[in-house]
Amino acid sequence: MKYYAPTNQQLSLDLFKSSLDGLDKSNRWVRLGDALPWSKIEKEYNSKLNNKEKGAGNKPARVIVGAMIIKHKLNLSDMETIEIIRENPYMQYFCGLTEFTDKPIFDPSLFVTIRKRLTEEDLNKMVVHLMAEERLRQERAAVQDDDSSDRGGTPNPCSKTEDLDSKAFTDSKGREHKGTLKIDATCADAEVRYPQDVDLIYDGCRKVHDYTAKICAFFSLGKPRTHFKDARSSYQFLVKTSKKKGKMVRSTIGILLGYLHKDLRRLLDILAVDESRYAMLREYEKRILTAIIKMYHQQDIMHKTNTHSCIDRIISIFQPHVRPIVRGKASAKVEFGAKIGASIVDGYTFIDHHSWDAYNECSDLELQIKLFKERFGYLPATIFADKIYLNRANRKILNDLGIKTYCKSLGRPPKDPPPEQELAKMAKASGKRNEIEGSFGMTKRVYRANNIRAKLPNTGDAWTGMCYFVKNVMKFLRKLCHIPTEIWFFVSSFMCFCRRKGTSRDLAFSYFY
Repeated sequence: MKYYAPTNQQLSLDLFKSSLDGLDKSNRWVRLGDALPWSKIEKEYNSKLNNKEKGAGNKPARVIVGAMIIKHKLNLSDMETIEIIRENPYMQYFCGLTEFTDKPIFDPSLFVTIRKRLTEEDLNKMVVHLMAEERLRQERAAVQDDDSSDRGGTPNPCSKTEDLDSKAFTDSKGREHKGTLKIDATCADAEVRYPQDVDLIYDGCRKVHDYTAKICAFFSLGKPRTHFKDARSSYQFLVKTSKKKGKMVRSTIGILLGYLHKDLRRLLDILAVDESRYAMLREYEKRILTAIIKMYHQQDIMHKTNTHSCIDRIISIFQPHVRPIVRGKASAKVEFGAKIGASIVDGYTFIDHHSWDAYNECSDLELQIKLFKERFGYLPATIFADKIYLNRANRKILNDLGIKTYCKSLGRPPKDPPPEQELAKMAKASGKRNEIEGSFGMTKRVYRANNIRAKLPNTGDAWTGMCYFVKNVMKFLRKLCHIPTEIWFFVSSFMCFCRRKGTSRDLAFSYFY
């Protein structure tokens, strides 16, 4: 008799709707979920809420912050993040759920509210809690190491000696100094189309045409004739031309500016009749319309004066806050996004200054020293910075505060060259400063800090801060995995020592219990 296997071999999802306590504890999400200081993170997150006396209850901070960490760690969209958490029990455990569920933990639109709520200052405070948790674990491991060494074990070879640059001291004014501060600036590129004047003016013509049609349809007005079709024909003729000469581009810009001017005047005449017509537009549409008007005046002035730059130049009507940042890099001399001043303390990156306008980063030095003092309660012992930070005014600040640094003297080179020992120290200090350069590169390549896809200024700030926060969380996880490795290395070394001395295994383990 021939055997036929049952057709329905699919497991029911009800089997997985059980407690998540039985998950593999070596999984990265489980280990990270058990190690992060959620109580302190929740305190920082809840301080941004205003529902203590009235209003609906909020989602737990572990659910919110955990979902944001997963999103930026895996470079997912808002909707994709919710879906992957719904499918993965380990991620649900990381987000604080006790039982597996196939329902979304929250609506993807909540991500926008979270980005409006969190600031880079809040994320920096959470990073300080991560550092405190890591130091606490290191102190516990050191105490265990000392106790085991007192019982006849060998010292841990992985323990690091204190660096002379970060060694604590007290200056003549009684101020405490400890640790090192590494500072630099970079650009967080926004996701915008490369700005071309023709594309920018054409986008303005298209949106003005859409707003005119929308208002006339809503108020049952006769739709006026616009010049959008003519503008589109001129734009497409230029775009489809393989070799675009300068005279042709300039002529097309002049034609599009004329069409945009006529359509803008017609739209503003319609809006001026009644306030309700302008109020009918949504907030982002009002913001785009204001940007179109400002962009038109800028392009008109540049076209008449035959220039290509102006103050606060708009490069995108959809993100009018984005400015060109001249960086002078080999790959791109100009970047489009926000300029950030960052600092590194013990491997953790802090965003100290975030600006959508270009500025000289040498002005960040005093601010970053002040923030270092507020976070840790003492001044840095040594600062590693690029030469742009070490101007005359900043050198005076460092000298007054008693902070060490490595830099060449200002003015002409001295007749007698500095000793080789001093040159070696400066070369070594330059190598130590490379850590922050590597931090920028890793955060941009791995966590996509060079592709900020938020459209508003405040949400863009939170997006950038979250990229660097997740980088710090993964650094915390690597340290978390490194401490047990050091302990196991010490245990194995201690067992070898006991075998050489002829001590039994049970007696050897009795030292640890």
